[in-house]
Amino acid sequence: MEAERTKLKNTEKSNAGSYYLAGIGLAVALVGAVFVYLLGSSFFQASETREWQETPCLVIRSAVKERSAKNITREFSWNVEYNYDFGGRSYSSKFHTPRAAKWSSSKKSSEGLIRQYPENKKAICYVNPAAPSQAILKHDSKGGGYSIWFPMLFVIGGLGITVSALRGLKFKSIRC
Repeated sequence: MEAERTKLKNTEKSNAGSYYLAGIGLAVALVGAVFVYLLGSSFFQASETREWQETPCLVIRSAVKERSAKNITREFSWNVEYNYDFGGRSYSSKFHTPRAAKWSSSKKSSEGLIRQYPENKKAICYVNPAAPSQAILKHDSKGGGYSIWFPMLFVIGGLGITVSALRGLKFKSIRC
């Protein structure tokens, strides 16, 4: 009887380690899955805008926007607005890329965009045919899709750890 109790305690201890390892494996897989999702959605959004229709536009505003707060360095962003015609209607947009305007402590990147898109310059924008009020001047990078393999390794590795840990479980036998 004493040997059976000792065996049961040892089984519970070894199962606790397996459950812990399975939990670690699931956590690693979950973190990897979050990054796979983020990189994948970035890639698909960038791919989607490449289907948008190329349309001539006119830059009507191109300026540096500045913000600052107490004890924080000044930050700069490029503020753009352009008009375009699509489907017989006139539209206006303020988006350079599908993402919101980037803020930087350096004014140089904003000044470079002002030189590239000065006021009253004709340019090319990309218009979403399904929602013509959406337009951008530049596509996002599809780089997220090309690096999605790296977090996928964490998903596969984490699931492998979990499966290996659960395979090693020892279940107590129930005797009637």
